[in-house]
Amino acid sequence: MMLGTLAVGVLAGLAARWLHPVGRVSLLAAAVFGAMGALAAFYGGRGLHWFVDGQMAGWFAAILGAAVLVGVGGVARGR
Repeated sequence: MMLGTLAVGVLAGLAARWLHPVGRVSLLAAAVFGAMGALAAFYGGRGLHWFVDGQMAGWFAAILGAAVLVGVGGVARGR
């Protein structure tokens, strides 16, 4: 399950970088932020009992966590 979450996080992070209006995040940073965001959202939601393994909500949380962390990284980097 962890390898799948990492893969989804990397892909979602790269997609979030591509969709970011300014594109301030490098490819490597987008992949790392995406993986970290996906893991944090997936395992955080599981730890809070918002969903269990096998539910689509876990994958949605991983994608959203990855996109949010890449967006925050882009905004925090500045100009």
